[in-house]
Amino acid sequence: MGGIGSGRWCRWSTDTVMEETKRIDIRFMARQGYLKPDTAGRLYWTRAGEPSGDISYLTTHRELKLNFRWREQGGEWEDVEQRISFDRTPCNFGGQRMWFLCPGCGRRVAILCCEYSKFYCRQCNKLSYASQNQGDFDRLISQKNKLGERIFEYYDMGFGWEKKKGMHWKTFDRLHARYKRLDRQCNRYIAKYSEQLGEL
Repeated sequence: MGGIGSGRWCRWSTDTVMEETKRIDIRFMARQGYLKPDTAGRLYWTRAGEPSGDISYLTTHRELKLNFRWREQGGEWEDVEQRISFDRTPCNFGGQRMWFLCPGCGRRVAILCCEYSKFYCRQCNKLSYASQNQGDFDRLISQKNKLGERIFEYYDMGFGWEKKKGMHWKTFDRLHARYKRLDRQCNRYIAKYSEQLGEL
């Protein structure tokens, strides 16, 4: 659950991204049964497996009511109450899908995030996703690691060994050739970057 009080190597942008904020996902709440009218409870967030914040909520037919405490760095704690309206759209095979109406712009959204003292949509908070801030080298590393985890039985820190159990050798050979191409591209980026550092 993404959700108050709650690095990537070679990251080119230091701006806060969506994944670093407290988030409330209406799809998660629906699956857990938290959207039934007159349901009250708490939402919890973790970071690196450790508790990083929680808020209390009350659901009515029309809205979600949040209560939590918030403070600026080094400031005094403030009690915050926020009401977030629901909207509903029909599903193709019957039933309805619920949405949050962003308190800032009124858009229908599935996720609201708290960058400062209240929850708004990603656009109102001017947040991007981490993948949108990736440079070419970041993307190459991500592609290489994703492929490595797919084809190797053991994969750690950019190195893999033993073909994944159940994978045909023909498939492994084809994907391994792609993996080696990505690895060579990563090495070229590293060599070029090291060369540029040597010129400074």
